[in-house]
Amino acid sequence: MSWTYSEEYYKQYTRDTWNESAPNYAPLERNLNQWNPSLLRAAAPRPGERVLDVATGTGEPALSIAPLVGASGTVLGIDLSEGMVRVATARAKEARLAQLAYRVMDAELMDLPDASFDLVVCRFGLQIVTDPDKTIAEMRRVLKPGGRLAATVWGPAERCPALHVIIGPMLEHAEPDETGYLPTPYEMGGDGELVAKLTQAGFADAREERVTREWTFTDPEAWLRATLEGSPIGHSLREEEPAVQEEVLRATKVNMQRWMGPKGVAVPSEAVVVAARKPA
Repeated sequence: MSWTYSEEYYKQYTRDTWNESAPNYAPLERNLNQWNPSLLRAAAPRPGERVLDVATGTGEPALSIAPLVGASGTVLGIDLSEGMVRVATARAKEARLAQLAYRVMDAELMDLPDASFDLVVCRFGLQIVTDPDKTIAEMRRVLKPGGRLAATVWGPAERCPALHVIIGPMLEHAEPDETGYLPTPYEMGGDGELVAKLTQAGFADAREERVTREWTFTDPEAWLRATLEGSPIGHSLREEEPAVQEEVLRATKVNMQRWMGPKGVAVPSEAVVVAARKPA
């Protein structure tokens, strides 16, 4: 049977599942941090700038950007998940970064003034938000004229085995909504797709770079534990019948064998790093 897509339901589901995942997110974040250098090169934060990190999760890349803008700049990280923001706030306090703050906020309806930031960044958040177009419009609204945007999204499924080893088996059992739509983490990851979306939203000079890195874990069990406990994937899988759960896990472990090596598991994944600017 198909189901009816509801933005309100999906947004609440997103909040609840990331709240659930927040305490166990660190092993996944360790791997996501591999794309920080590419994102920061595209963003090019400067001393004294005001920076907004959208869908910051447990604090990155805001934590890495704060020292780059220095004491004369400010960095604000926002996330829909209260649990993620609690972890991020504790990390900022521990790092003693007075110029860094975090707030619980809906990326599609930002409680922020127009034209108030020099730079907006978003690391793997546009494929999570309920409505990417609304989020992109809000990013443009809060940027100053001439301000910059830098974001990452996952590439297509065939270039992201680090995700697809489990997403693939899950999709075999998933039911689309009444229109035939089935959400995946790969939307906007096609060649030129996010660049076109940003251009249509009024950004200028949009360009993309594709960067592949490896997710590494000691063994498949460590990868499974990090993925199932540190992301909503585990919650989604637990909603299935026990037989389906068993089949998905069996297929995932088979898929993981391809990526086993002498030092453990190393699974590649491609990210699209996109930069653009708001016209002056």
